[in-house]
Amino acid sequence: MLTFDSKTKRRNLPDHINEGLEPFSKYEIKFMIGSFTFFMLDLLIIMPLLFPVIKPVLYITLPLMTFVSVWALWLLIRKSEKTEMESLLFLGCLGIVGSFCYFIVAMKYNYMVGVTSPFFYILMFLVYLIIFYFFVRNEFKKYSSLERKPKKKIPAWHYRMAVIAPGAGYIFAQYLMGLSPFHVLGIMSLCFWGLSATYMFVSARAFHKYFFIKKNIHLVVFADKQLNQKYKIKKEGV
Repeated sequence: MLTFDSKTKRRNLPDHINEGLEPFSKYEIKFMIGSFTFFMLDLLIIMPLLFPVIKPVLYITLPLMTFVSVWALWLLIRKSEKTEMESLLFLGCLGIVGSFCYFIVAMKYNYMVGVTSPFFYILMFLVYLIIFYFFVRNEFKKYSSLERKPKKKIPAWHYRMAVIAPGAGYIFAQYLMGLSPFHVLGIMSLCFWGLSATYMFVSARAFHKYFFIKKNIHLVVFADKQLNQKYKIKKEGV
């Protein structure tokens, strides 16, 4: 991870490095905390967790989900200017919890289709860790060079996909209704893997930003100016 001395000026750094040194805005961070905690995790996962009930799955996931939900509420009721660093730390932890809970649900669906071999679940957990590792490595690689990178334009097909996505989703839902329960469970397991990967990305990005900022705190501009002094004192060990 790059560390810059006190003589470095942000205006001399490439755009991607400056992006890594910026906390999320106070409006963006509250939306991210609320949507990734209460909608994408709590709301979307509750039905797959509860129907059917498999107690070991609940024992593993519900305490973790309760922990991040309470922490999220605590952050949302406080002023975002006072929680810029804590919010990054929270998103990193939320990413771990969300990715792991969705991984557990995917394994639950594999169990429901009849997969009972312990070796399979050990192998899948190793796959989960490997995928997580690649997300973390990608974040380190992204911010490991001072070489200026050209800005990427959004391909035109992205906009076309956004237009046709609702219709495609409806067609896919109709397709699922015509499949056997075995195939539906298999497809849903893959969907939960996808959601798990989304939270891996959130965790890797938030943790890297958190530690990157702490290592280069003198280059960071917080909404609350007192935070600059607070973390400078910690960094210098005063």
